[in-house]
Amino acid sequence: MAIIAYLDDVDPTQGSRRGITFDVSQAGPIAKRRASPTNPQTEQRNEYRKIIRAANNFFWALTSGQKTRWINFAAMAGITGPGGDTGIQAACAAFFSCAVNAFIADAEFPANPGPPPPIAGVTMTDLIHIDKDTVRATFFPSPAPAAHRIYIRQALPGPGVRRWGPADGYIAQYSDHAPNSPFDFTTKFAHLTGWHGRYWLGTQNHEGGRSTETQFDISS
Repeated sequence: MAIIAYLDDVDPTQGSRRGITFDVSQAGPIAKRRASPTNPQTEQRNEYRKIIRAANNFFWALTSGQKTRWINFAAMAGITGPGGDTGIQAACAAFFSCAVNAFIADAEFPANPGPPPPIAGVTMTDLIHIDKDTVRATFFPSPAPAAHRIYIRQALPGPGVRRWGPADGYIAQYSDHAPNSPFDFTTKFAHLTGWHGRYWLGTQNHEGGRSTETQFDISS
């Protein structure tokens, strides 16, 4: 960073020029190199880009009839585009919400939407710890509907009581299709003795639609 002294007949420069940002500090006018935004090429970020690219190409290759079905699905589900858009932008947003779910669960992108969310699910009746890396879910009816999976989201556990929100949950595992109850999940984060944890369980169909989730809090 450099401090700049201007002559009386020169107006101070502001803004960025050729990678240098001109500003004013307590010491007076300054010039500093403009920081370039970082774009880390992490494995997770590249995986998300891969999903978005593939989903985008898949959606725009759909027939007009299939796009119309996604438009209707978005309207029934109350889904809009990023700016509150309806029509094709809402259809694209609705497709992406289901397509990403399906992709992460190793299912194919849905060309046609299923019923509007939430889909019918199973009733989760119990969740217990088997060990620090495993929880056992009991649900009814058993098995889950054909071509449906159950999944578990887990918040980062820890000592003491925490105020978790739904957005704090990370997908830990999906079951196989039509699993029998009880089903053992491998957790994403180890749950140590004396810690508290929050879990959300739900059902997902092959179109990527999800049921209402059931929340469990476990202390051990």
